[in-house]
Amino acid sequence: MNTSAPLKVLLLTSSYPRNDSDNSSVFLRYLATNLAKQGVDIHVLAPDHPRVKNAALDAGVKNHWFQYLPKQWQQLTYGSGILPNLKRNKLLYLHVPFFLISMFFSLLFLCKKIKPDVIHAHWIIPQGFIAVIVGKLLNIPVIATAHGGDAFSLNTDLLSRLKVFTLKRCKFWTANTSATAKAFGTTSDLPKPIIIPMGVDIEHFRSGNADNVLGTETRKIILFVGRLVEKKGVKYLIKAFSMLPKKTQDESTLWIVGDGDERKSLEHQAQNLGVKNIKFWGQIQNKQLPDFYAAATLFVAPSIIDSKGDTEGQGVILLEAMASKTPIIATTVGGISEVITDGKTGLLVQQKNSSALSTAIQLLVNNPKTTEAYSGSALEHLVKTYSWEPIAQQFISIFNDLSTKS
Repeated sequence: MNTSAPLKVLLLTSSYPRNDSDNSSVFLRYLATNLAKQGVDIHVLAPDHPRVKNAALDAGVKNHWFQYLPKQWQQLTYGSGILPNLKRNKLLYLHVPFFLISMFFSLLFLCKKIKPDVIHAHWIIPQGFIAVIVGKLLNIPVIATAHGGDAFSLNTDLLSRLKVFTLKRCKFWTANTSATAKAFGTTSDLPKPIIIPMGVDIEHFRSGNADNVLGTETRKIILFVGRLVEKKGVKYLIKAFSMLPKKTQDESTLWIVGDGDERKSLEHQAQNLGVKNIKFWGQIQNKQLPDFYAAATLFVAPSIIDSKGDTEGQGVILLEAMASKTPIIATTVGGISEVITDGKTGLLVQQKNSSALSTAIQLLVNNPKTTEAYSGSALEHLVKTYSWEPIAQQFISIFNDLSTKS
């Protein structure tokens, strides 16, 4: 490595914000920009999509998009995510070989062109697997980061073997929580993971202005933000809202922010349950989200373990609510209990339990002193643990270690 040149890192991912208003894996955008601020020459390779804008998103971050089919056909990634997209449309399985082959050759040729010091793959399957193959061919060290979906799902015999193969051949691997790391198994032949959470842009989410979205709304707002897919458990939240005392329902409204394959079924559920005070906002630009958190009385994350075994590895959306000082109710799945301390920084209930969820909502909407204490403790914990600058520095320390040894 030329010590006079900045550290060059190629970040490989299956999802990245396609334009300035996109929320897709937005935490990777925050990571990339914070690495760039600390002097890293950062490149990002992500799949192309009809909504991709080729203009640079952020100063110091060089975006590369690999095309795997004619542009308008590229629907495998983004939206609800690869696995929900495949579940919704079986024909998309025909896209998978093209996606994998294109990712491999795009990574290979880009590495030959820019000669990175390190490849940083996000999600073990397929990015980590492809990265270690290319890394082996070109003698480039690889670090892989697990985020949850790659840990809790994709557990067929073949894919489990590919995960182990990949982790053994990475120079280092990290996970966003201990729960994510443990989901890969605890056998002695696996290298030990490094736990580094994803962070949040605290100042961005502190800046919300409720007046921008409230309009004439005077009721208490119970907020959900996220993809409308099975593992988010939104149907249990709608059921919980319908179980609230009539007075609380009349004085409250449930806001669902986000889109996904389950939206129509959730709208039908709300109609069938007679839930009138509910609004589906659809996808909201990232820059507008702080206003929604600022307007909310409560934020609820009713996540579950879905039918494929997938669940929340960390729940970055919780960090956004914490930064906004919005009181939180969540469930005890995946890595959520490593983010939220029950009775201190929020309330935790069992998954798929609408009755418990309803009780928790009723408790907090009627106890502003309790919610204020929770949100204050949550923000204090957030600043200590989830600020991007020290998180980026942890990755830089690993990158530097790898580049000096290679």
